[in-house]
Amino acid sequence: MDKSQIAIIVSIGSLAVSAVSFVYAVRQARLNRKLEKVRAYDKVYHDACDLLLYHYRNQLEQTFKSEDKYLENAVNDFTNAHWLEKTYGMNITYPPTVNTDREKAEFNSRVSEAYYAHERQKHECPFGEFINYQSPVFYLDDSEFKERFQRLMNHITENLSYFSPIINKNWEKARLITPDSVKRSYLALKRVNEQACEPIDEPIDDPYLQIMLSIRHEYRQLNRTFHDRVSDFWYKLTLIPIRIKYKFKSKSNSEKFGI
Repeated sequence: MDKSQIAIIVSIGSLAVSAVSFVYAVRQARLNRKLEKVRAYDKVYHDACDLLLYHYRNQLEQTFKSEDKYLENAVNDFTNAHWLEKTYGMNITYPPTVNTDREKAEFNSRVSEAYYAHERQKHECPFGEFINYQSPVFYLDDSEFKERFQRLMNHITENLSYFSPIINKNWEKARLITPDSVKRSYLALKRVNEQACEPIDEPIDDPYLQIMLSIRHEYRQLNRTFHDRVSDFWYKLTLIPIRIKYKFKSKSNSEKFGI
């Protein structure tokens, strides 16, 4: 083997090493970028989730109120009781006027009816069917909520390059409007639907809500495990025969009925 052949082999080896180094550097850069992105989402994910659940939590934490304080205390005790106590009975503090077994049974029935009526009311949306109770624009009067919401928006502003195009787009929209204007749009739609003959399901352009929903969804996507990706791929793969079968069935039905 002469010197020229040795030089070629050395050059090819150097080129291969350089190529591997380049691929590794690119891969490492992408990994570092992803880690930085995850850290940026980390700082807003918990706030976004808590703010989205703000209304729901307030509804669940509402205690039963009544002019009859004995009934009020009994219902709240029943609410906090274990499900076994709710099923098989529990010790209830009865009013002084309740003495006989019949009176106690009637009071127990009142407690049970008031409890289940209160539970149904807690899960009803007070703003009406056409207002999204997750929107932050309704709760900015609360100082703690406003502080967390402002912290979330400030973090996005300072780390905008790490967030997705959807969040960037809604961030730009949020700079052009105010929460009060979005809130007025919701309330206007509610008033229209109260007077309309048919419900008008018009979507409200709410960039604040879309930012938080996008953060929650994208953070979960960023932290998907290999097992999650394999499961999704396998699920989509198993759907292919069903979709093909449905497509041909729909086509045959259309031809049969001359549609």
